[in-house]
Amino acid sequence: MGRLIPTAKGLAWFRKGHPWIFRNDLAKIQDAAPGSIVFLEEKNGKFLAQGFYSEHSKIAFRLVSRSQEPIHLNFWKERVERAWHYREAVVEKTNAYRLIYGESDGIPSLIVDRYADHFVLQTLSRATDDLLDMFTKILLEIFRPSSLLLRNDLSVRELEGLPQQKKLIMGECPSKVQVFEGKIQYLADLWKGQKTGAYLDQRENRAVASRFLRGKVLDAFCYHGLFALHAARHTAQVTGVDSSQEALEQARENALLNGLANTEFRKENVFSFLKAEAETGRHYDGIILDPPAFAKSKENVGGASRGYKELNLKAIRLLNPGGILVTSSCSYNLSESRFLEILRECERDSGATLRIIGKRGQSADHPVLLSFPESSYLKCLFLEKTQ
Repeated sequence: MGRLIPTAKGLAWFRKGHPWIFRNDLAKIQDAAPGSIVFLEEKNGKFLAQGFYSEHSKIAFRLVSRSQEPIHLNFWKERVERAWHYREAVVEKTNAYRLIYGESDGIPSLIVDRYADHFVLQTLSRATDDLLDMFTKILLEIFRPSSLLLRNDLSVRELEGLPQQKKLIMGECPSKVQVFEGKIQYLADLWKGQKTGAYLDQRENRAVASRFLRGKVLDAFCYHGLFALHAARHTAQVTGVDSSQEALEQARENALLNGLANTEFRKENVFSFLKAEAETGRHYDGIILDPPAFAKSKENVGGASRGYKELNLKAIRLLNPGGILVTSSCSYNLSESRFLEILRECERDSGATLRIIGKRGQSADHPVLLSFPESSYLKCLFLEKTQ
């Protein structure tokens, strides 16, 4: 068993409850094999915890257990079952959701998303990479899925010294899997779609948005059109805008699948589209802004803030009085307080009056670990333009 001894700073950090220890916060690394389970100890040898060791990543230690219990197949099976029981309690009216969310479920660096009977896995460290066969065995035993697909085509794996890859582990996974979300159906592309096939973290927000949106609605950065589909069931007209032709074709297919003829999807740059709409004097009763992460690092926060402000300011100006703005940021590095500050600046500069009618985060199948702020990243605000 390898041993890690943290510095005074690292020990203080760990005692605050954070599940990671960074490499520069380690005073000693002894007999620690890449991807192995190691002990974290004080200088005097007192046991602190055990977890995954990463040789290449800045994140050298990922917490698995604060006790010296044996870490074997049954230990991991219990963790998977615990994650499953939680989802049984919080997931409703869908068969597409996140089953395992890494550290938040006590299984660091493992992601498992479920689309009907098809499961998609991501192993984001050497340790879960090495344990893939065991996790496969557990998932097969508990769930008996039709297929298991590995979607390790993420750049973050390079930080672990791991290659990007995509492969079928077992069964047959079609190019598209039909799933349901509330009263809509959609096709998820598990092989090529963003994330593992769909943006599952916005699922609950899409349902809530449909309660507020009426009239003429714009869904900007619509991707496969899921916000638009929910909205179209209650509105007169929904226009979806995205820069990806492939995504828009999928959105149109999803609209046909649901028999929603009051939707249109346009290939446009969203920033340019909003500017052109303002110039032509068009207005909307509802606007959805769900852009990609603008701040992928702390260094990007300044530029990201300007981007979020430009988007939201243009959108607010396009809203009719009484209109609803559903605006999101999935940038962890942009805090909720900063996002709210940006929206206040937009309110001031637009001359409008806005009130918050909803403040939400990611869906409950993406639970937030209290001592792990990195597990909380999605901000979603529902604003009404009162005047």
